[in-house]
Amino acid sequence: MIPYGDSSCGMLRRGMTLVEMLIATTMSLIIMGVVAQLFSVLGRSVSGSQSTTTMNEQLRGVAQMLRRDLNGITVTTLPPVRPDRDSGYLEIIEGPATDTTNAAPALDADCDDILMFTTKSLGKPFVGVFNGNSSIESQFAEVAWFCKQSADQPVAGTTLYTLYRRQLLSMAYVGAGDFLTGSNSVASPGNWGQFYVNYDLSCRLESGRLYPNSLGDLTKRENRFLHKPVFPFFFDGTLPGLVLSGTGREGNDVILTNVIAFDVRVFDPSAPTTTGASSTGAYVNLNWNSESTPATVGSTFPASGNSAFKGWGVSYKNNSPSTSPSTMLAPTYDTWSLHYEFNGIDEDGIDGADQGTNGKDDNGNDIVDDAAEAETSAPYPVPLRGLEVRIRCYEPSSRQVRQITVRQTFVPH
Repeated sequence: MIPYGDSSCGMLRRGMTLVEMLIATTMSLIIMGVVAQLFSVLGRSVSGSQSTTTMNEQLRGVAQMLRRDLNGITVTTLPPVRPDRDSGYLEIIEGPATDTTNAAPALDADCDDILMFTTKSLGKPFVGVFNGNSSIESQFAEVAWFCKQSADQPVAGTTLYTLYRRQLLSMAYVGAGDFLTGSNSVASPGNWGQFYVNYDLSCRLESGRLYPNSLGDLTKRENRFLHKPVFPFFFDGTLPGLVLSGTGREGNDVILTNVIAFDVRVFDPSAPTTTGASSTGAYVNLNWNSESTPATVGSTFPASGNSAFKGWGVSYKNNSPSTSPSTMLAPTYDTWSLHYEFNGIDEDGIDGADQGTNGKDDNGNDIVDDAAEAETSAPYPVPLRGLEVRIRCYEPSSRQVRQITVRQTFVPH
């Protein structure tokens, strides 16, 4: 028997002390924590990358849809337009905000512009809801692109918007449902919001009944989507029916969320490319020089040496009290309608109806039906050669901003 501790048995092995175990455990926890943080960072990076990729795909899809709409614009951008040409309209409303009105670090910018026009589908017909539970098709539609402030605001200090696209089918004759039994019309339900719950159809109100709009009807501002019923028939986004509502319809008109800019610009061949630059030709906001007084009806426009879209354009009617910007509400490019000069209505309250086409010298300058006698004018009575739409989004989880630009030229203007 070998005595305990005899050196002939070699060195005796002993276990880890408590201190050594605590140190080892602590080191293991530290390593595990570092690994967990690395996986967390990697996970956030992957998640952010996926969110950014999704946002890019959504932007490309929206741009493709907008390009299809713009490629199908039915009207020639040479105001004013004759209703009997059955060509529809284009209307661009410039809100007060611009990309320069909000200082850093705010991300939101120009989200109050409105783009409205008639378009033709170059492929399959447009499809809309009819009588609540049926569908209807047409190759033509009235569409409106606009933003509204989102109900959910996940980013402090930045206002996010939702981009909408309203689509209302255009046709002269419906011949189905209540429109068939009601001589191509239906009784007005009381407001447009109630009507649009059941119909994706562009209609006008006449004597308490709603009639479908042809492209010729939509040339006239008074027949368009949510325009006020009194001259000059401004668009009114506060009216019921701006966005879809009703059971199963909420959100069907939503195109994009987390929008921080929807900026519609027009091509101005006389606008400087940069401040003080000698070269000209740029996409600009309407009234890009922030002027305060429009030109009068019948005056030379634009004035010699001036840019067409530099200011407010021309007053809507030949009546000096109506020429203030507060009356005109917002700079607007509109293809307008020539029928205001032939409709038997005294729009400007001067010398009776249609004095610009009545065969008389109403203003005493020895010229019959000269331009100064016209009752109304397109707000910018010049050709539009092109427009540009900038759509910018913010992805909250990755804090990334992406922008896409869509341009449409109108040649040979």
